[in-house]
Amino acid sequence: MRTIVPSAEQKQVALILHALGHPLRVAMVAYILEHPGCICNDLVLRFERAQATISQHLALLREAQIVIATHEGHTTSYCVDGQTLEYLRTALGDLAPHDLP
Repeated sequence: MRTIVPSAEQKQVALILHALGHPLRVAMVAYILEHPGCICNDLVLRFERAQATISQHLALLREAQIVIATHEGHTTSYCVDGQTLEYLRTALGDLAPHDLP
């Protein structure tokens, strides 16, 4: 029997899905899509969570390359990496073809 080892693409898809596996992070991505260039404090105020909590969620989203951070002096602004979302859309499409029973 041959051992199956996840491919690099499968690992990347799993990382992205893990990052999107929390409702707050999904909502944060939606907010950032609507408000590109927002800062952490915008998210803290909108989601009524501690700054440390929002920062931890942003770190996970950055690690999965869903969110891009841009540093301007002491301010960091966030936008969504559309390429990552398109990559996920394609990968999920490959995983679940349209001709399933």
